[in-house]
Amino acid sequence: MGVDRLFAKSKRIVVLAADHRYFGVVAGLERPRAVLAPLLDYVDVLMTDAGVLCHEFNGKVSKPVLLRASGCTSTMEVAVPGYLQEPAKYAYQQRTGREFDRTYQEYKAKTESGAATPQEFDEFRYLDSFLHEPDTIANERLILGAEDVKNLGAAGAAVSVYLRTKYQSSTLNNLATMSRHAHKVGLAVLGVVAVGDALGYLEKDSDFLTRAGAISVAHGADLIKTYNCGAGFERVVEACGVPVIVAGGKAPKGIDETRDSLYLAYDSIQKGARGIDFGRRVWRHAHPVAMIQALRLVVHEGATPDQAYEAFHDLQESRK
Repeated sequence: MGVDRLFAKSKRIVVLAADHRYFGVVAGLERPRAVLAPLLDYVDVLMTDAGVLCHEFNGKVSKPVLLRASGCTSTMEVAVPGYLQEPAKYAYQQRTGREFDRTYQEYKAKTESGAATPQEFDEFRYLDSFLHEPDTIANERLILGAEDVKNLGAAGAAVSVYLRTKYQSSTLNNLATMSRHAHKVGLAVLGVVAVGDALGYLEKDSDFLTRAGAISVAHGADLIKTYNCGAGFERVVEACGVPVIVAGGKAPKGIDETRDSLYLAYDSIQKGARGIDFGRRVWRHAHPVAMIQALRLVVHEGATPDQAYEAFHDLQESRK
């Protein structure tokens, strides 16, 4: 279905993820062309949205493109009506003896700083549901049809699925619909296993990721973008039966982000993934060109994290 042409001679793939603007302006991607153009020589595929492709690159990119085809959501919160908020706040205060607003602000601060325990994080999400509709970011619909993707010159379409939310049926239908039409016109379809903030812990749940990958393939995906959950990731790859590429997400705070990204790429390849689909870990990096070159060494040349880390510093120095 056109998926093989996306891969390099090594039969692996480095995808640069830059589709984040479909749900808002993202730090580091305010000026897409200026940020992305220097990186394109070192990637196999660019994953982006129609706006960036058409208006930043005038519809022409030197590498194959996977276009974001599902959307209609944003990172902006949808407020619960006030007449529903107040009774819920009052009931919480009566049941727990804690003042709602003060407790909410306390847990919010801890969550945003990364200091919240798992229990405090769960409590914050629970309290936040009194104020904001949960999982609204998962309510995606198709924003492009297969013919649109083909007419824009892309090699394939990317569609997110949000299992274990109330939108799992509709997002799977998005994937099935796109796959049915895309395959008729020779396009590849990337199924993106998504979780959102509320279900972020599922990134480490091998059982969930195994099911999500298999279900996405059953609904027509030719390629799966998912998370490296650590233990059990080999089972995720095996269950998919199609090429799996690993999401980068945000680098954890308080660590050497370069080494962490190189290890994530290496571990993913060692466990059977065919490539990576990194965005923020690259274009938010202080030295993005050296970072993407080092990642490419891991994916295509079989470099270890230590070898790639040394190469990263050499590349960084050579660009000064």
